[in-house]
Amino acid sequence: MKEQLEEQKENQPRFLPSPPADPEITETVTEEQPSARKSVCFEEPESIKKNVPAKRGKNFKGLLKTSSGTNNAKKKPKQTAVPKIDYITTEEFASIPRYMLGRIKYEQINSQVDELNALTTRRYKILDTPPNKQSSENMKRFTRMMDEPEVKEAKDAIWFDSEDLKDLAPSLKITLFNKVLPILRHCQRLRQIRVGKKERYIVLT
Repeated sequence: MKEQLEEQKENQPRFLPSPPADPEITETVTEEQPSARKSVCFEEPESIKKNVPAKRGKNFKGLLKTSSGTNNAKKKPKQTAVPKIDYITTEEFASIPRYMLGRIKYEQINSQVDELNALTTRRYKILDTPPNKQSSENMKRFTRMMDEPEVKEAKDAIWFDSEDLKDLAPSLKITLFNKVLPILRHCQRLRQIRVGKKERYIVLT
């Protein structure tokens, strides 16, 4: 008997095969193991990536204010640059022919220049103001000015006409203006053309 036992020990393999595992238990364990789970990566939409900066530094809040201010900024109405008619100098006054000057004084000429500068400024302020912001009185003037025909001689020029003299410069004396006008033309401050039944005066710069 002892000899049979010793013989079995000698013939017994060193490692015995493990019993087969239960397939149901194997599946359950496999699902519960963290290492066997598939990792899912959620990508952010491109719209979010574009709108969210990678780093929010100190200037991030200032950037938001700037962008919002740019979008909400209102367009300013255009402002026409109205040149001023220069005063007549003493040298120019001395060169004016005597027949043209008559009894007109030096101060009277430059006083008329001030009146004409105020007139042109008022005229183009009305033209630059949107119609919905015009007073009823200025709206009539605006309509009249917009209906005035364009001519090649006055294109891209600053000018006023005889109707503006009556409507926009009530303190201006037409009789004195008619006497000063040849002097202003002689000194190249104004140019006079006729458009229809109205005289048009172009400011020379």
